[in-house]
Amino acid sequence: MIPRFTKHLMLFFFISGAIFAQFNLEVSDPQASWYRYRGTIDEATISVGPKGVFSQVSTYLTFSAKGTSFPTSSQLEIVLRFDLPEGSFVTDLWLWIGDKISKGVILDTWTASSIYEGIVNRRRDPAILMKKGPRSYELRVYPLLQGGSRKVRITYLVPNNWSTNSVSIPLPLEILKTTANKIQNVNLVTWKNSEWDNPRVTLLSGVFTAKVDTFYGDHLEMPLQSYDSFSSMNLEFNNPMVNGVFLKVYKKTNEGYYQLSLFPNASLTVAKKKVLFLIDYDSRKSSATRKQVLDGIKSMLRTNFTGGDQFNIFYSGLNIGKASNDWLGADSATIEATFYKVTENSLSTYSNLPTLLKEGYDYITKNNGGVVYFVSNSDQVGSYQTANQLLADIKNIMTSNIPTYILDFNDREFTYYYFSNRSFIGNEYFYDNLARMTAGVYSHSTSNLSGSMNDLAQRISGTLTSFDLYTTLDNGFCYSRQSLGGSNQGIYLNQPVTQLGKFVGDFPFVIKTSGIYNTSPFTQTMVFQDQQSLLTDNITEKMWVSSYISSLENGPMDNSKISEIVNLSMTNRVLSKYTAFLSVESDTAYCSDCYNDNGNFTDVKQDQEIPTEFSLDAYPNPFNSQVIITVKLSSNMSRKNLTFKIYNILGQVVKTFTVDESSGNIIKLKWDGMNDGGQVAASGVYIFTVSGSGFTKSLKLMYVK
Repeated sequence: MIPRFTKHLMLFFFISGAIFAQFNLEVSDPQASWYRYRGTIDEATISVGPKGVFSQVSTYLTFSAKGTSFPTSSQLEIVLRFDLPEGSFVTDLWLWIGDKISKGVILDTWTASSIYEGIVNRRRDPAILMKKGPRSYELRVYPLLQGGSRKVRITYLVPNNWSTNSVSIPLPLEILKTTANKIQNVNLVTWKNSEWDNPRVTLLSGVFTAKVDTFYGDHLEMPLQSYDSFSSMNLEFNNPMVNGVFLKVYKKTNEGYYQLSLFPNASLTVAKKKVLFLIDYDSRKSSATRKQVLDGIKSMLRTNFTGGDQFNIFYSGLNIGKASNDWLGADSATIEATFYKVTENSLSTYSNLPTLLKEGYDYITKNNGGVVYFVSNSDQVGSYQTANQLLADIKNIMTSNIPTYILDFNDREFTYYYFSNRSFIGNEYFYDNLARMTAGVYSHSTSNLSGSMNDLAQRISGTLTSFDLYTTLDNGFCYSRQSLGGSNQGIYLNQPVTQLGKFVGDFPFVIKTSGIYNTSPFTQTMVFQDQQSLLTDNITEKMWVSSYISSLENGPMDNSKISEIVNLSMTNRVLSKYTAFLSVESDTAYCSDCYNDNGNFTDVKQDQEIPTEFSLDAYPNPFNSQVIITVKLSSNMSRKNLTFKIYNILGQVVKTFTVDESSGNIIKLKWDGMNDGGQVAASGVYIFTVSGSGFTKSLKLMYVK
């Protein structure tokens, strides 16, 4: 028989799963919901703290209904729908209620939604955050008074993007762009240390300012007033890997968790890259500007090239423009100097594709080889007659093969050509055959130009086949591995492989890699002796739990899996498809330690400063019919002034226990889900508290009927 709460969850998820998330912000009156307006974000702050293979991002948003036509007496509801990057997971929700902060509690979705809707009808102060799809979320906040504002903080962890030189974290620009009116005050906050240094924002020339305050502590701050001018934006740090490997461990009493990211080429000796970039730009054929093209190439060079690599840039014009007559070193200073010289005004707005290709191939032939990276949006050689003639001419001038990697970013005013029983868009036929003829790669991009450039750049060094990553300990073993990237069928040399896992035993920690590169097998063993230098906090455990929950959610679903997901989600404060964060106006929900942000992971603090021997436990938890609560008191504690109560999430007393004064230091209390009035309590989260003079100790209980 299916438990009733599981039926509710499955029904709720079936209904909500049909809602496709979008980036939008709206306000409406729940009592007259047919009137909807686009909401406004008055202020926003984004704080980012790297935590290893993930970074913690906290987005502070202040909402209002500016510019709407609701009556001044209206009590409105805010609804924000947004997506997060793949692999991200939400860990917290704060709601400001006056000068207090209500820290979200995580509940099963059915219970949280029932509580939220009930409170909205009673005109109280809740916020609810739910996961609507693999990457989609919905936040609701109530009430928002016309002319007033509401403030929230959404905290999530996002996978870092690793490159040879840097680690980048995507900033949530799309959330900021949901506002009806431009946000006047947007700030980015971060912190640096010896491991994560040199923070900078891609595509921005601004610099961080060092500041100190009581909320963020000793931090760095940068305004993002031009956030609406970019399709994407990343915060970058220098890559903290040592010899191409990043490893951190979190050790518990009987087991540990590890996070690992490495580049496969750490196991190989790889030839340095020599790449000639050819830019053929037609202003009619793309929504991307010349500046965006150059910014994308610059970012890609910084991301995928090292000082030992070489590059040059040619671009179309009446005469072919050249950044240099010689190869340039791909170090940071040379890259900056090159793009100071080659600006958007250097590029023509018309195509000169055949001449550009000839100049490029001649240059590589005369300068000891290399590959061509061709960035183009033109379509003048789309017909097969023209394309075949040009391909034949190129073949005649090549004395040796020159691999050509082609990125076609034509995304408007398409010209279609039809032959060989199929249609081709623009120069597709020519590009595809040129890539095949030269053993290169052809790729077409209609969005995220910078990302497409990076993807294509990763193919230049080739791929590994049958790559294998194995972790173990000399005095133990690793298990329950969760892979976040890469494939044993074929991965790129400079595409990181990321793994989360558990281990039992003691150091040394051993990493073994093997595979085949350019038909030759390879293997390498790396041994890490010093555990102390690799220790980190329990955020690593949370990363593993999130990855495991995701694997459960993506597989076949049954009642036991739903229960496991709910239990893991609530125990570890990781939002899932079947749970929700709920913040309410209640003394028991107000947070005493939510008045600072230093970029570190913080979880719910339930324990006050009380004797270490004083502890609470409950089994089973979650429970169905009854739960046994065990209270262990220290020998110096008097039972005379202690109270033992269970509260619901609204702060209302549900059950009061009377404890015999003659009982010993270990007190066992049984709760069968009945309240003090003899009625069965509703499913959901309850808080058991022991209160005395100057302290309160709490324990969360999950009641599932």
